[in-house]
Amino acid sequence: MQQRLALDRPTRVPYYAGALLLMMVAGGCGVRTTPLAPAGLPPVSEELLTEWLAPHQPVEPLRYDLRWTYQTQQGSARGRAAVVFVPPDSVRFDYRAPFGRSGAAVIVGDEILWSRPQDDVEQLIRVAPLFWTALGIVPSPHPEASVSGDEAGSVRRWRYASGTDTLTFVLTQGKPAASLGAEMRRLGEVVGTVQVEYADSVLRPLSARMVFPGSASFVHFTVEAIETVRQVEPSIWKEP
Repeated sequence: MQQRLALDRPTRVPYYAGALLLMMVAGGCGVRTTPLAPAGLPPVSEELLTEWLAPHQPVEPLRYDLRWTYQTQQGSARGRAAVVFVPPDSVRFDYRAPFGRSGAAVIVGDEILWSRPQDDVEQLIRVAPLFWTALGIVPSPHPEASVSGDEAGSVRRWRYASGTDTLTFVLTQGKPAASLGAEMRRLGEVVGTVQVEYADSVLRPLSARMVFPGSASFVHFTVEAIETVRQVEPSIWKEP
């Protein structure tokens, strides 16, 4: 049995994002070259980071109903998806694509347990922290990562740095809604970015746009509904 979250309409009418896409410019993907936040942010304590992350880390299972668009320089495809999230880091991802194509995957943290077809979600998992962020779920840093950040007015910035990778988040707390940007860099180069728009101050995502500059492509999610899930069937984790 499922129970509706506050974002769902009582009549079961889903909510929609206002604008679905911003098209890429020809020959590129419009990714910024300057960092999302400057270097030299001060260290952040574990206690403060836990406080900052709490609104972005659901403690109960959720089901997302999504529409998606995948855009490359060669063209685009659109479809629907259902995502079941089980805390702290497990997801069952089912999708439908044009021409009757469909697929599914189980993702735990930054690892694909299985995927059918095998390669369809590979690009997403290469930037797993951004995939999680697109669902409104900001991951915790790896144990060896250094964490820095600051807060000024309505803007909160924090960064994880580990080895050759950096992951930066910027939360802008607007009224009545908020937005979250994230950027993943490897050896200083942008691997991917995501921009999440929230429906209101509850910080449930309304839409998200993931950009992959290396392949000049992006994925746009529009969230139609989010529901809590009272009981998760064990069978959803089994490989077909």
